[in-house]
Amino acid sequence: MRRALLIAVGVTVSLLACRTTQPPGTENAQPIEAPAQREEIQTVPAEPPGPATPITAPDAGTVPPS
Repeated sequence: MRRALLIAVGVTVSLLACRTTQPPGTENAQPIEAPAQREEIQTVPAEPPGPATPITAPDAGTVPPS
């Protein structure tokens, strides 16, 4: 009996939780921007960022080895 009650409560809660919160007519709304105003495609360079060689200068917060 408890199992049936828990399953019924779980199904009821899941049905109420999955309801949409959008107002009616939202699926028919028009986009704010025109498609021509979208952001241009940006490409990522293939080479990794940073210097080509290791940095040999001491860091501001580290003590050089003695």
